[in-house]
Amino acid sequence: MRPIDRVMLGMLVVDGFVVGVMSVAFGYLRFGGMAIPVAAIIAGLVNCVLLWLAAGFTAGPGRFLPLLAWALALVVGGFPGPGGDVALQPDGSLLLPTLGLLAIGAGLPAALVWSGRLPVPHDART
Repeated sequence: MRPIDRVMLGMLVVDGFVVGVMSVAFGYLRFGGMAIPVAAIIAGLVNCVLLWLAAGFTAGPGRFLPLLAWALALVVGGFPGPGGDVALQPDGSLLLPTLGLLAIGAGLPAALVWSGRLPVPHDART
Protein backbone atom coordinates (compact mmCIF):
# COMPACT_ATOMS: atom_id res chain seq x y z
CA MET A 1 0.00 0.00 0.00
CA ARG A 2 1.33 3.42 -0.98
CA PRO A 3 1.83 6.13 1.65
CA ILE A 4 -0.98 8.23 0.15
CA ASP A 5 -3.29 5.22 0.50
CA ARG A 6 -2.44 5.01 4.19
CA VAL A 7 -3.19 8.71 4.63
CA MET A 8 -6.51 8.35 2.83
CA LEU A 9 -7.42 5.30 4.93
CA GLY A 10 -6.57 7.29 8.07
CA MET A 11 -8.86 10.09 6.93
CA LEU A 12 -11.65 7.56 6.38
CA VAL A 13 -11.13 6.33 9.96
CA VAL A 14 -11.51 9.89 11.23
CA ASP A 15 -14.66 10.22 9.11
CA GLY A 16 -16.01 7.01 10.64
CA PHE A 17 -15.50 8.42 14.13
CA VAL A 18 -17.22 11.68 13.16
CA VAL A 19 -20.18 9.72 11.77
CA GLY A 20 -20.33 7.85 15.08
CA VAL A 21 -20.36 11.06 17.09
CA MET A 22 -23.12 12.46 14.88
CA SER A 23 -25.06 9.20 15.21
CA VAL A 24 -24.93 9.50 18.99
CA ALA A 25 -25.88 13.18 18.85
CA PHE A 26 -28.91 12.67 16.61
CA GLY A 27 -29.79 9.10 17.58
CA TYR A 28 -32.99 10.02 19.40
CA LEU A 29 -34.27 12.61 16.96
CA ARG A 30 -38.08 12.67 16.85
CA PHE A 31 -40.43 13.92 14.17
CA GLY A 32 -43.97 14.70 15.25
CA GLY A 33 -43.59 12.75 18.50
CA MET A 34 -42.54 9.54 16.74
CA ALA A 35 -39.02 8.18 16.96
CA ILE A 36 -37.99 7.82 13.31
CA PRO A 37 -34.54 6.25 12.84
CA VAL A 38 -33.25 8.92 10.47
CA ALA A 39 -29.82 9.00 12.13
CA ALA A 40 -29.57 5.21 11.95
CA ILE A 41 -30.42 5.10 8.24
CA ILE A 42 -28.01 7.91 7.40
CA ALA A 43 -25.29 6.29 9.52
CA GLY A 44 -25.79 2.95 7.76
CA LEU A 45 -25.58 4.52 4.31
CA VAL A 46 -22.53 6.63 5.17
CA ASN A 47 -20.85 3.59 6.73
CA CYS A 48 -21.44 1.71 3.46
CA VAL A 49 -19.77 4.55 1.55
CA LEU A 50 -16.82 4.60 3.97
CA LEU A 51 -16.44 0.82 3.68
CA TRP A 52 -16.62 1.06 -0.11
CA LEU A 53 -13.92 3.73 -0.20
CA ALA A 54 -11.69 1.91 2.29
CA ALA A 55 -11.98 -1.31 0.26
CA GLY A 56 -10.51 0.59 -2.67
CA PHE A 57 -7.29 1.07 -0.71
CA THR A 58 -6.79 -2.31 0.98
CA ALA A 59 -8.13 -5.84 0.70
CA GLY A 60 -7.12 -6.78 4.25
CA PRO A 61 -8.89 -6.20 7.54
CA GLY A 62 -7.89 -2.52 7.40
CA ARG A 63 -10.95 -1.88 5.27
CA PHE A 64 -13.09 -2.24 8.41
CA LEU A 65 -11.26 0.46 10.39
CA PRO A 66 -13.83 3.21 9.62
CA LEU A 67 -16.57 0.93 10.96
CA LEU A 68 -14.54 0.21 14.08
CA ALA A 69 -14.09 3.95 14.62
CA TRP A 70 -17.87 4.38 14.28
CA ALA A 71 -18.45 1.62 16.83
CA LEU A 72 -15.87 3.19 19.17
CA ALA A 73 -17.79 6.49 19.07
CA LEU A 74 -20.98 4.62 19.98
CA VAL A 75 -19.26 2.88 22.89
CA VAL A 76 -17.88 6.19 24.15
CA GLY A 77 -21.38 7.68 23.86
CA GLY A 78 -22.68 4.90 26.12
CA PHE A 79 -20.39 5.80 29.02
CA PRO A 80 -21.42 8.41 31.58
CA GLY A 81 -19.90 11.86 31.22
CA PRO A 82 -18.51 14.11 33.96
CA GLY A 83 -21.99 15.03 35.21
CA GLY A 84 -23.25 11.46 35.09
CA ASP A 85 -25.28 11.96 31.92
CA VAL A 86 -25.21 9.32 29.17
CA ALA A 87 -25.66 10.30 25.52
CA LEU A 88 -26.63 6.82 24.29
CA GLN A 89 -28.92 5.04 26.75
CA PRO A 90 -29.64 1.35 26.17
CA ASP A 91 -32.51 1.10 28.66
CA GLY A 92 -36.17 1.96 29.08
CA SER A 93 -37.99 3.61 26.23
CA LEU A 94 -34.70 4.38 24.44
CA LEU A 95 -33.73 0.73 24.03
CA LEU A 96 -35.35 0.30 20.60
CA PRO A 97 -33.81 3.42 19.01
CA THR A 98 -30.41 2.40 20.39
CA LEU A 99 -30.71 -1.13 19.02
CA GLY A 100 -31.98 0.29 15.73
CA LEU A 101 -28.93 2.50 15.48
CA LEU A 102 -26.67 -0.48 16.05
CA ALA A 103 -28.60 -2.81 13.74
CA ILE A 104 -29.00 -0.43 10.82
CA GLY A 105 -25.66 1.35 11.21
CA ALA A 106 -23.73 -1.93 11.20
CA GLY A 107 -26.24 -4.07 9.29
CA LEU A 108 -26.11 -2.21 6.00
CA PRO A 109 -22.30 -2.43 5.75
CA ALA A 110 -22.48 -6.10 6.79
CA ALA A 111 -24.92 -6.73 3.95
CA LEU A 112 -22.52 -4.97 1.57
CA VAL A 113 -19.64 -7.19 2.68
CA TRP A 114 -21.80 -10.30 2.52
CA SER A 115 -22.92 -9.51 -1.03
CA GLY A 116 -19.28 -9.57 -2.21
CA ARG A 117 -19.62 -6.34 -4.19
CA LEU A 118 -16.77 -4.41 -2.63
CA PRO A 119 -14.23 -2.99 -5.09
CA VAL A 120 -10.77 -4.40 -5.68
CA PRO A 121 -7.94 -2.27 -4.21
CA HIS A 122 -6.07 -0.02 -6.63
CA ASP A 123 -2.76 -1.85 -6.28
CA ALA A 124 -4.35 -5.27 -6.94
CA ARG A 125 -5.70 -4.25 -10.35
CA THR A 126 -3.76 -5.42 -13.37
